[in-house]
Amino acid sequence: MTPNRRIDRSQPAPKPRRSFSLFKWLNRFLPLGKVFGEKNETNQDLIPIRYFYYFLWIVTLLVLYERLGFLSEQYVRRSLTLKKEVEDLRAEFTTVKAEYMKTGKQSEVIDKVKEMGLEENLTPPMKIVAPSAERE
Repeated sequence: MTPNRRIDRSQPAPKPRRSFSLFKWLNRFLPLGKVFGEKNETNQDLIPIRYFYYFLWIVTLLVLYERLGFLSEQYVRRSLTLKKEVEDLRAEFTTVKAEYMKTGKQSEVIDKVKEMGLEENLTPPMKIVAPSAERE
């Protein structure tokens, strides 16, 4: 047999949990009661509450659509700016490369070396040939 269990009724019953409702939370900040509500004889022009969540979903999608449009425009603007910058850098690279190639020419090197007191050798180098008997 099971023992008798007494129910202690001296403790108060636990309070019911508050249920969160998006509509109740928004109603504190926005006067949604004037637009959404239950239809009755006095309020025939109100939109039923059950459509509120669909309305909220559509508004959310519209906000996301606008945000994505703004981000895509921002991306296009940034890419055009970067294209212009790349073209400028390419032109600058070509100019610097041409100047560098010009400074490597013999005539340019001779002009720079004359300032240090060096002269160009006008006689061609001599070729030293060893006799064939010594090669072996």
